[in-house]
Amino acid sequence: MLNNQKVTELLSQKFNSKICIYGSFPKSKYTSILDVNNGTNFITSDNLIYSFKDHERHRWFTVVNSFHANGKEYFPNIGDHYTLENGIQYSFTTKDEIVEMAVAYFSKHVSIS
Repeated sequence: MLNNQKVTELLSQKFNSKICIYGSFPKSKYTSILDVNNGTNFITSDNLIYSFKDHERHRWFTVVNSFHANGKEYFPNIGDHYTLENGIQYSFTTKDEIVEMAVAYFSKHVSIS
């Protein structure tokens, strides 16, 4: 199944009350799904940049041209990891892997009623 189909299917689920969805993929420029209890979230922006953040505040991103952190500009590649001064970890990976992380996590919170 293609990533867009997986994201559409995930966001069309009925979730327990602690899960919030913002935006309407793929119509919205920015769509996110959030676990309000622990801050875990999945974000897609412009259907180009994908991000997943776990409850320990580690973030995985699709590769971007560059980003600024710790007063420097970085040019990440797939597999690169960066730790910011505040301890938050950024990892860069593929869209496939990020979508799989989101599906694996949020599928556990689908409402059965």
